[in-house]
Amino acid sequence: MDKPSSNDIAAFPELFDGLEQFIDEQTAGIKRTSVALAMLSLGGGALLYYVFTTLV
Repeated sequence: MDKPSSNDIAAFPELFDGLEQFIDEQTAGIKRTSVALAMLSLGGGALLYYVFTTLV
């Protein structure tokens, strides 16, 4: 089987019309999820720190 070359995209530009917008939307979603997870982790870590320091 032939290896795809970089010219294959140029041969079918209509297949990649919305690709940049799709990538931008996915990147924005990943960033939002990362920020939410970081906030949750920091909050949970602070809560655990408080609980463990008050018990000792």
